[in-house]
Amino acid sequence: MEQKQEYYTWEEFEKDVEKMTAILESKGLISTFKNVYGFPRGGLILAVCISHRLGIPLILDKEQITEKTLIVDDIADTGKTLYPLKIHYLLSSLKPIIITLFYHRQSLFAPDIWLREKKDKWIHFPWEA
Repeated sequence: MEQKQEYYTWEEFEKDVEKMTAILESKGLISTFKNVYGFPRGGLILAVCISHRLGIPLILDKEQITEKTLIVDDIADTGKTLYPLKIHYLLSSLKPIIITLFYHRQSLFAPDIWLREKKDKWIHFPWEA
């Protein structure tokens, strides 16, 4: 059986980066962030864009994450990437904000903020050429 697919475009991505910053601004969170971390691959591209948009540094090492770090990723699908990080910070009492472009309800982890719900289609991101 062939899996259904969805193509997410650069244009959609650019609009979503704008939406993310607008949501963070509406919640009064922007001034609380000192830096941004993105998981390698999909999250890293988003983190670079958010870093430029908010005028805050990009960090590349998880060891540098603090409560004032905005953590971003392209998708919370299974939760296997984000869940261990969330558990680590819950145990350490740090509570950084985690935001994703997509969220799938089957995920072990729900981000604090997400823009789009992933359904039963495989999402092709534009950076996965």
